[in-house]
Amino acid sequence: MAKEKKQLTVKQKQKRYRTYQYLTFGGEFVSVLTPFIVMGAINYQEWFKVEEGWKVGLGGALALALMGIATFLFAKKKENKEITDGFITFIIGWFAVAFILKLLGSILDQIFEIMMFGGIGILGALGLDIWSKDYKKKADTYKEVLGEVKADTLKEQAKKELEKENGIAVD
Repeated sequence: MAKEKKQLTVKQKQKRYRTYQYLTFGGEFVSVLTPFIVMGAINYQEWFKVEEGWKVGLGGALALALMGIATFLFAKKKENKEITDGFITFIIGWFAVAFILKLLGSILDQIFEIMMFGGIGILGALGLDIWSKDYKKKADTYKEVLGEVKADTLKEQAKKELEKENGIAVD
């Protein structure tokens, strides 16, 4: 015997979409940082460990610098843009720079690798940003509808009170 799924109230749906909005927004930043963290973990011995103790190697320094630049550009591009928040331009520019650096030679192989994996994270952030905006619209719609219903309820309540006080029908 299958259980019937309980229908959510409008207020519960609004809260659910608002939660999804915030989770996907936070996920954007996780998506940008994750490739850099994973590559740092994979290349830890090469990038961060040196015979004479802990010291950031060339690859590690490049990864940290590029992660900082990516995070800065990502945050900057989040300002006042329609639909994609400038992601398309940012992503194209990101991969263009990555390919140009690849052409510069073997010294820059690590930068290329770092930027390619970073670009994947940025693509993930784009998807999460679009979802976040969609959930925000849905939650805002539910909030607006609830406000309208509350206003209508107050009008009805005031109307009934006036009718009761004055003994006449109010239209």
